[in-house]
Amino acid sequence: MMKTVEEKVESVYHILSCIYSESPWTMDQIKRDLESPNVDYYFVYNGQEIIAFLSLQQLVGELEITNIAVLPDYQGKGIGAQLLQKVASSNHPIFLEVRESNLAAQALYKKANFSIIGKRKNYYKNPIEGALLMKREGKDDR
Repeated sequence: MMKTVEEKVESVYHILSCIYSESPWTMDQIKRDLESPNVDYYFVYNGQEIIAFLSLQQLVGELEITNIAVLPDYQGKGIGAQLLQKVASSNHPIFLEVRESNLAAQALYKKANFSIIGKRKNYYKNPIEGALLMKREGKDDR
């Protein structure tokens, strides 16, 4: 069953709220993102429930993973890797940012052939923390 945009917005907001003390994105921001022609969302379902998602922004000649999130009860089961696999066939380079303290996510990205190419100080809030900028080369670049 296809979910409406509103149901998807609520699911994304719920997942982000479960992972962070509060969602870093508002419902309006999520809705605008979902409706943007330059952003693709990939969802993982358990029955009717969305349990994980990945959002991918298309930029000129490159892609950026703006969010990847899995409900806590489903983490560590390979779902994040499945989501990354969906975008891995792209010919374009893919970028993402990850918290410096998020070692589990960094390990997942490294397994998917992302490498650290830079740092951004004080990029995240709640708590304030730096980000690692990671990149996976596109097929044409390898």
